[in-house]
Amino acid sequence: MNHLLTRADDRLRAFLLEAPGCALLLMLDACAVAAFALVLMTHSLGQLAGAGLGVRVLTVLMLCAPLCVMLAFAQRAGRGMSLLGHACLAGVCAMGMLLRVCFLDHVSSDYEIYLADWLQRLAAGSFGDGMRASIGEYNVLYQYILFAITRLPVPALYAVKAVSFLGDAFLAGAAASLAGEEEHHGALALCAVLLLPTCALDGGMFAQCDSLYAACALWGLALALRGKPAGSAACFALSLAFKLQAVFLLPIVAVLWAAGRLRLSDALVFLGTLVLTALPALLGGKGVGQILAIYMGQTGLYTGLTYNAPTLFGLMNTAGLNVYAYGSFGIALAMGALLALLAFALPRARRMDAEDFLRTALLMVLLVVFCLPRMHERYFFLAGALAVALAARSRRALPAAVLIELASLSTVLDLGIPLRDTSVMMLAAIVLTAFDAKRACEAQKSCV
Repeated sequence: MNHLLTRADDRLRAFLLEAPGCALLLMLDACAVAAFALVLMTHSLGQLAGAGLGVRVLTVLMLCAPLCVMLAFAQRAGRGMSLLGHACLAGVCAMGMLLRVCFLDHVSSDYEIYLADWLQRLAAGSFGDGMRASIGEYNVLYQYILFAITRLPVPALYAVKAVSFLGDAFLAGAAASLAGEEEHHGALALCAVLLLPTCALDGGMFAQCDSLYAACALWGLALALRGKPAGSAACFALSLAFKLQAVFLLPIVAVLWAAGRLRLSDALVFLGTLVLTALPALLGGKGVGQILAIYMGQTGLYTGLTYNAPTLFGLMNTAGLNVYAYGSFGIALAMGALLALLAFALPRARRMDAEDFLRTALLMVLLVVFCLPRMHERYFFLAGALAVALAARSRRALPAAVLIELASLSTVLDLGIPLRDTSVMMLAAIVLTAFDAKRACEAQKSCV
């Protein structure tokens, strides 16, 4: 009897701790999706009260789509893992989605004041009517998504959030790609992004779409480092087509070009992608000037020095300050810091590895957002994802990643930490990242 139990124990251990086949992984993921769907079907969703079974099923399927994408990236990041390891990854993906649907019925002030009105106006007319009316302050790529949502037989609030959840899934996949496959760093980065509170709350509670532009920007960097320059240029263009905040990272293109990771011909791909994203709007009757005015309007929409963002201006008592003079000072400081970073990085671009590019990208986003005026607390979203990808590769980056997340989360949720303190935390993250970059540069010189 003991012999049989020992053999059964050995076989079970081998089964669980060996790398599974593709069919077994698909069954595992299917079980995770089915369990998540069952939770949603039995959960009380406020906006589905009184809705028919068909609407509930469609809503559940829509919310399962982001989980399927997360699981696909988890399979890729966990390549070579045991069955038990893949089961844990599938569980993290499911938990990540549950974190987001906890706030599915929450209606934020931004959604109530802006998005709900834009959706109602888009629903009232044709696609061309919506494009000509210049509804909302989002760029045209997200306007297409909002218009499509108005044609779906599901609650608009849930559809808007489901789109953001899809962005979270692709953001996690990009972070995993940047972290690399060595020692399952990619799987660690994927799990961290999916469980990152600021990431989960951005779409789940506030119905924001920051993950869309951030995911495209990170994939632009990841594809360039993987030797796919055309795909990289297209992703950078899509990022800019979603949100103007993509410019925080776009200067990394100069470093990638200096390193030979991008080519001048890829600029045509970038411009072509931007034109293609604008084409439906142009065919719908929106003028080129109207499309450009969206970007120009965003730069002048806010005039305050900071909108609860842990920046340089969060260190100051801004009451009574000349917002235009100090704002211009911040813009000049941001440009100077960016040029100084480029002057440091460009001559070394050929010798930089993936970790160096990640560190430079993180420092770039942190410096620019920290110095600029008129920043919102969400504008460090991209820095948080980059910090997680870097921390998965290098433990030295972990303190900076923790500081960035804690400072961002405090400003988003009001954890009781004064804005001045969160600004000091963000400044400390910049200093730590800069010293880490300097140390890496010195280590490269000693190896040459």
